[in-house]
Amino acid sequence: MRWFFKAIPLLIFFYSLQNSACAQVVMQSQYKDASSELAIPTETQLFKDDPDPVVMSAQIAVRLKKIQHTIPLDYNEHVQKYISYNVKRKEHFAKMLGRAKKFFPVFESILAKYGVPEEMKYLAVVESALNPFAVSPKGASGLWQFMYSTGLRYDLNISKRVDERKDPYKACEGAARYLNEMYNLYGNWQLAIASYNCGAGNVNRAIKKAGGSHSFWDIRSFLPAETQAYVPSFIAMVYAMKYAKQYGISPMVIDREITERITTRQKITVNDLEGLLGIARQIIIDENPSLLTTLIPADFTLNLPVSKIALFSQTQDSLYNKAENITIAQTLDIPRVVKPGNAPKELPVSAEVNINNSGNDLSKKDQSESAKTETKTENTSLFKRIKDRLKISDEQNQPVAKSEAVSKKSRTPSIVKNENSTDKVDEKINVTPQTTIKSNGFLKEDDDNYRVVVYKVKPGDNPGYISSWFHCTVKEIRRWNNLNSNLINVDEELLIYVHNNDYRKFIRFNYLSNRIKDILSSKIQTQEESGLLASSAQKKENTTLIEKINPVRLFKQEEGCFETHQIKSGENLWTIAQQFDDVSIQDLMIWNNFKKTPILHKGDEIKVRKIPCR
Repeated sequence: MRWFFKAIPLLIFFYSLQNSACAQVVMQSQYKDASSELAIPTETQLFKDDPDPVVMSAQIAVRLKKIQHTIPLDYNEHVQKYISYNVKRKEHFAKMLGRAKKFFPVFESILAKYGVPEEMKYLAVVESALNPFAVSPKGASGLWQFMYSTGLRYDLNISKRVDERKDPYKACEGAARYLNEMYNLYGNWQLAIASYNCGAGNVNRAIKKAGGSHSFWDIRSFLPAETQAYVPSFIAMVYAMKYAKQYGISPMVIDREITERITTRQKITVNDLEGLLGIARQIIIDENPSLLTTLIPADFTLNLPVSKIALFSQTQDSLYNKAENITIAQTLDIPRVVKPGNAPKELPVSAEVNINNSGNDLSKKDQSESAKTETKTENTSLFKRIKDRLKISDEQNQPVAKSEAVSKKSRTPSIVKNENSTDKVDEKINVTPQTTIKSNGFLKEDDDNYRVVVYKVKPGDNPGYISSWFHCTVKEIRRWNNLNSNLINVDEELLIYVHNNDYRKFIRFNYLSNRIKDILSSKIQTQEESGLLASSAQKKENTTLIEKINPVRLFKQEEGCFETHQIKSGENLWTIAQQFDDVSIQDLMIWNNFKKTPILHKGDEIKVRKIPCR
């Protein structure tokens, strides 16, 4: 009998292991997709995988006509390629059909609210395969793949505890607003879809190159390769999901209870939901994809299984009391599916504005050459200004050969890697004010008086320039963005913390040229600087220091004289800027004191070109 009693602990151990393994299988996330399942291959890739000629089908053409409502579902060889590609992925489509039962009713009501066609719900399938945990290599996230800056623009809360880009309801609202704006811009739903992928700037340039045509198929060849595939892929997705049964595809049954949304009055914890309500953590994570930590903030809209709603109502006071003094939270183990190489969307802009590319009509190759030229011009101009203002010796300003050592005192090596144009390493003068403001030990990111400005890196930028524009230090920028060096990439989004009172001063810096940013930044006195310059003696001392370190503060913008233009019917800033050489959208906005994109009316007069005063 002794051997029996000795064996009992072993039996208990193996039994617990078996139960643990079973529980793990049952509670595995339903969103652990393979990265390849979220891919949108280009036509070149499709040809490589399937070199057989495209076989057109009269039956498919008829079916597409039957299901077409508001958005044109054109049928051609491009669409046929993606239909053939889609119907082969039966297991993947079965999974998406299963998820559609949950998400499509949510999307339909929200899209209708904003006047967006119901069939636009299939765009989320193309974007994320209906996986709220999908992310792109560039940082787009959620079912509708919002970039950080775009999410903020559409009022999505993105913090260390919550990321509403992953919330099916709120992210869909943002997407509906975006698509509605783009349709109002182009009057064409296919172009609205294209702009969702590559941004309005790329669509505007493609329209111009196509002679002003607003047909997607006319401008298609002038769009990025991924966007060329995007609209055909959308049409093919609508078809494949509508006619899945005809291809032997049935929705996958997802064994999860229906949920109901409730809003928390105060903060609660995931641990207490598990303990008091008996809800498995994986269910809480899957049903609340926007939740990032175990501490659930007040006013959070929580999705709970219907069977637990009554119990939550009975125990919610206990849940609130238990969490009242908790301030430290653990990061949740959230599924993460990285999309292979999808391009980020730009911020939505009006027809005339391309905030990332300044409205220039350039091919990718031309953009690359332009970026190099602009960078070189800016460097030369900056060297001259610093030499004039600070009387730096000629020896210090001579270009330094690559083989020569560069003094750290005169230069800060900063690398700007432009993935779209060049990987050349640029070295620039560091004009950052280093000692204007002392932090006194506090961190801006932990202070409720500070908020984030998202700055998108442009060709020619470096941390030294950016820190001088935003009145902070390079060290702070590196800390806020987890940078190990001064290496930053073009189109990378940097988080910059500014005081709430200064937010409106800096938010527009994404839209301006470096020259204008120099001028405006020199005129800004931040909240910290105001406090630092309280006494007149201190004010005088710091003003002298600022002028020595940051010479652009000495520049003043002259009003000058301008040629005016009377607005004609249908004109906007973009079309007006095309009529004048060397005039950009930013110039028009600055000259006319437009704080945001204006609505122009026929007969209005605006300044369009600077001219010599008589």
